[in-house]
Amino acid sequence: MDYFRGQLHMETFTLSDLGVFLGVVGGIITSILLTIQKSKCKNIRCCGCECDRDPKLNTNPSETTEP
Repeated sequence: MDYFRGQLHMETFTLSDLGVFLGVVGGIITSILLTIQKSKCKNIRCCGCECDRDPKLNTNPSETTEP
């Protein structure tokens, strides 16, 4: 281990390493949001946020009525 003034040196990283890291973090966030979107819960609490919603959203456009 290489110490500099009592602190451990961090290795340098390339832009491709940063891109992979951001891609993984983005994928994790996307999967969490998709799981929340597909859930049937009326009250969702996550990371300090709270949401009350109607999980029975009608997404079939043929069943909607137009004025």
